[in-house]
Formats: sequence, C-alpha cells, structure tokens
Amino acid sequence: MKINNSEPCLCGSGKPFKSCCKGKIYTNRNVYREDVLKNPNRINHMLQQKLKSTDFKICFHPDKVSCKFPIKNAHTLQNNGILSIIAENDHVMVTNLFSKIREGFVTHRLSKNEATTFYGFCEYHDSVIFKEIETVPYDNQIKQNFLYAYRTCAQEFHKKIRQVKAIQGCFKDNPSIVFMEGFVESYRNMMLSYSDVNEYMNIFNNSFVNNDFDILENYVFEFKERYDFAVSTTFNPTCDLNGKQINDIYSTDKERLKGVFLSVLPTQDRTYMILSCLKEDHKSLEAYFNQIKALDENNLKTFLNNVLPTFSENIVLSPRLWNKWTNFSKREYEKIVTGEIGEFNKLLSNELPYNSIEEFISGIQVKNGINNMLAIQKYNLFKI
Repeated sequence: MKINNSEPCLCGSGKPFKSCCKGKIYTNRNVYREDVLKNPNRINHMLQQKLKSTDFKICFHPDKVSCKFPIKNAHTLQNNGILSIIAENDHVMVTNLFSKIREGFVTHRLSKNEATTFYGFCEYHDSVIFKEIETVPYDNQIKQNFLYAYRTCAQEFHKKIRQVKAIQGCFKDNPSIVFMEGFVESYRNMMLSYSDVNEYMNIFNNSFVNNDFDILENYVFEFKERYDFAVSTTFNPTCDLNGKQINDIYSTDKERLKGVFLSVLPTQDRTYMILSCLKEDHKSLEAYFNQIKALDENNLKTFLNNVLPTFSENIVLSPRLWNKWTNFSKREYEKIVTGEIGEFNKLLSNELPYNSIEEFISGIQVKNGINNMLAIQKYNLFKI
C-alpha cells in the first residue's frame, strides 16, 4: 500500500506527505537490514524502547476544572480488591510480548502494584468517580457496569495513543521504513482503530457530562467459584458463534466497529463476568449476546477460555493458576495471547487448498482461534 501525496504525513505533523517527509524516504533504505528483521529479540527491543518513550500522563475525565494533580498510575483492575485476591506474595502473572523470555516464557511475575496500570486519571477523579467499584462490593448496578467499561475504554485509548505515537516515531527515525512490507497498511489500520476508541471515549465522557450512565446493554453471569484470573478488556468480535459476520475488521471504511466490553472479576467466594455493549450497537450485537446467554455454565467457561486470550492483553493470572499448568499448556496459552498463528509461511504458500482471499482469511482466523470459540484448549483458565 502506497502513501498518497495529499494524505497526512506518517510522522504526525499534520502536513501533507508530499510537502513533509516524502523526500526523506529514499535516503536510507538499508537501515532495516534483513538480518535485523529476522531477529525477534532485536525487533522486540526496538518496539519496547519506542513504546516506553511514548508514555504520557493525562486525565481523560471531561471535567478538567476539577482535576487535582498528580496524574495517578491508575489500575484498570482494583489493586486492593481483585488483584489482591488472586496475587501470591503480592505478585501476579502477566504476558507481555516485549518481555525478555524467562524460563522459556514471556509470561512473568509482576508486582500487583504495577499490574494493569496506566496514567489516565488525576488523583481526584481516580478516587471519586470510581468509588462505586473501588469501595462498594459488585452488585450489578448500572453505574458499576458503566464504570468498568469506561475505565477499560480509557486504558485502551491511552494504549492506542501510545501505539500511534510509537509507529509515528519509527517513521520519524527512519522514513524508509515505509518500504517494509505491511508497514503502511499497519499504520492505516492503527489510525482507524484509534479513531474508533476516540469515538467511544467521547460517548462515555458525554455520559458524565449529562449524568446519564444507562447507555449500556449488559449481561452478567455469576460463577459460584472464585477463579484465579481477572480480565478487563474491549474487543470487536469478527463474527458470532455461528460464524455470521458482525464486524468487517478488514474494511477501510471510517464507520466505527461495534465493540464489546468484557470484565471477569473474582471476589472472595465467586467470580462475575460482565459483558457490555453500547445500547446504540445492541442491534448489531444482539444475536451474539443471545448466543452467549444461551450457553450453559460449562460452555460459557469454554467460550471465555477461548475469547479472553484471543482478544485481550489485559489478562492477569494468579501464580497459583500458572503453576498448575504444564509447560505445554503455558506455551499454548502464550501462542494465543501474543497472536501467534503458527507457520505463517505455509499459510501463504500456493499448496494450501484456498480458493479465494475469503477462505484464506478464514483459515488464518480458525488457526488463531477466532472463529471456533467453543473449542477445547490445552490450557484452562478455570482450573481449580
């Protein structure tokens, strides 16, 4: 995919590409050497350093007048509630693609004080607006469900801003990166994704301005056991459980994708699942929600066991659960969390029996666990 002369430059200046960085892209085409690109540790290191440099502090709450600094390193999942319950010696297990590989895995121990944090709210708003979920036991109240979805959205928006800055920073450092296969397409997809989450944040913040928190359709399920993991995530399901398309994630249209907010919250003696979407999106997602509601408890666990690692990076495990898994189970889990789809070169070969690009895409999705969300996996988040 080529860059149009009139489109905004990939460096983020806002100027047209032709009058900004176009002349620079031919000056150092050999910086990204093939030996570097074939070294995952080198690539991970470059990406990690660039992402570190993009961290920033902001309060996303619309009432800027009431902000009281400093900006907190806020938790998406409550530190003194949810994380404390699943922690062991004040540590939890997180999976990070950019982590150093330790004992053969990218999943590593992290202090619960550092897990699921981001600089998205000031001291005042983090304490005041989330008190219904920080200090009050979960009871399926409208505002509680809203706040879980809102904080998830804020964390996702903060991450998207950083990712955009990182990819723009890579281009600034070396404009010839546009010759790397897939870079321009990745940049455009990132900008579309950023636009979607930005629109969601505007919708949530308008709810605060209007003091109207009843903007979500929610499905809450209560498990009678406490499980040793927690999640707070948002994703755009590609299809329902019957394979019918919900979102066309390959479209370049600027229409916002229909998103789902999903939290799994362990308490002392049970676990709650909260599945939410905007009421204005419910018509598009109604069949998907109804299919999930129709699942019995065992199949719901199987569904979550598939969908959570597939679509979420913000999943936290107890060391107790991690240590119950075999090394094989751990690797199968990490393959899905980090987006590995197996031998990609074989998928691209002409030997595979794909008759169209649609079949090829479907083949990737199935191999990556996207279509078959009721498959039995080699790991089990619900292992007691």
